[in-house]
Amino acid sequence: MKKLHIYCKASYLLLLLITAGCASQSGWETQSTSAEFVNGTRILAEVVMITTRDESLSNKGLLLGWRDKLISAGYTDNDIVDGSEITIFTYCYGWNSGVPICAHHGHYVAHVPVELQGKLKGDLDATWDTSGDLVEVELNKTPAGYIVGKVIRLFRKSDDWSPCRKASLEQTSEFYAVLSTLSGIGPARAMWIECDESNAGGWIRRPILHGPQSAGPPISEWVK
Repeated sequence: MKKLHIYCKASYLLLLLITAGCASQSGWETQSTSAEFVNGTRILAEVVMITTRDESLSNKGLLLGWRDKLISAGYTDNDIVDGSEITIFTYCYGWNSGVPICAHHGHYVAHVPVELQGKLKGDLDATWDTSGDLVEVELNKTPAGYIVGKVIRLFRKSDDWSPCRKASLEQTSEFYAVLSTLSGIGPARAMWIECDESNAGGWIRRPILHGPQSAGPPISEWVK
């Protein structure tokens, strides 16, 4: 599990480099056209990176178009300061075939209210043995049709997520692992946020479709 965490943290860095010149592919954005999306939906996510104002306005990678989305949500340029925007993580998966484990991922951006600015810790700021803070983020659709996330509260500090944790795939069988290796795809790798008290506080599991199968809990995002 520790090796997977180190591998995924390195993938965060690689992912940010890869997406530096690419459009952001956010699951929230795809929901913006869905009649099933409900304003006020909340999601659990780990803080990955806390950005400076210049980074937030860089219009690169996951931050591509983020300023316009904030303006659409009623914020102003004065609201964008060091520490007001963060990248967050809910899941990632891929196959051990020479590509980053986070080839498929739930990495997003969220706005941090003034009262929490300077009080959050990101995973990239942590040691290899700790994580970033776990936060509760509210999603709302703006008049322009964007979905913008805002941190509502600190759910768990970085050094104690209990009853939540990072989870990894449990292989369905040794035969499957060997077969996938021989096929050149390689065994599946994944990491996501898992919580033991699944129904506590109204949180429910939303499995990620099309991801690799696990003998244990499925790759999921937690919403309410």
